Amino acid sequence: MGIGKGLKFLRKDNNMTMEELANDLNNKYPNTMKLTKGKISKWENEKEEPRLSSAKILAEYFNVKINDLYDDATFTTDNSSDITTIYDQLTPPRQNNVLDFAKHQLYLQSSMRSNIIDINTYKNEQITEVLVHGYTSAGTGEQIFDEPAFTVYVKGYIPPHDIALQVNGDSMEPVFKDKEIIFIEKSYDIKNGQIGVFVINGEAYVKKVYAEEDRLTLISLNKEYPDLHFYENEGVKLVGKVIL
Repeated sequence: MGIGKGLKFLRKDNNMTMEELANDLNNKYPNTMKLTKGKISKWENEKEEPRLSSAKILAEYFNVKINDLYDDATFTTDNSSDITTIYDQLTPPRQNNVLDFAKHQLYLQSSMRSNIIDINTYKNEQITEVLVHGYTSAGTGEQIFDEPAFTVYVKGYIPPHDIALQVNGDSMEPVFKDKEIIFIEKSYDIKNGQIGVFVINGEAYVKKVYAEEDRLTLISLNKEYPDLHFYENEGVKLVGKVIL
């Protein structure tokens, strides 16, 4: 038995067309998925069976077990009666907590399903939860934390990254706006002309870098800000390269 029925159910349950599903999978898994509406149609009509690797990605995408894709079940559960029973036993304040949590979960689910289609490229954008490890300055210096400091929701493609940071300030405009989330690949080296995050006296800065024999220059893209110059033995630590 193929995945046709399961895939079709999950796609429709998420209010997606075949084209939307193919585009979103391509965007979310750019290194492994190159799908078309026609390919999705062949899978759903069981004219063609996906590879196991593709089936695993589909299961991950829809947040189900891979066996569920091959199951004739309609993916419904009997949890509704359990939820009602538990809810009725709670005090009013705790019922409000449950309702608030459920509303938040529904918001997250709706956000993940609401795709914005670009009229030129037909690429889908989605809202993704991102853990942010603190701030990096496009001005006067900020702090990076070892553990995620807060969570934000970012629209569009999220590249593979080691840490995410929020930009504070406007010295890197027009490339990076104030309050924008940037993504960092941790690294021990960086090339001239690349943009990186640097720690200076315990504070983090995002700057374009230019290294000479005995001098390191950190450059702001906004010409209203002066360049920062550092010489040998001055404490400048590279956190990593900004993924553009």
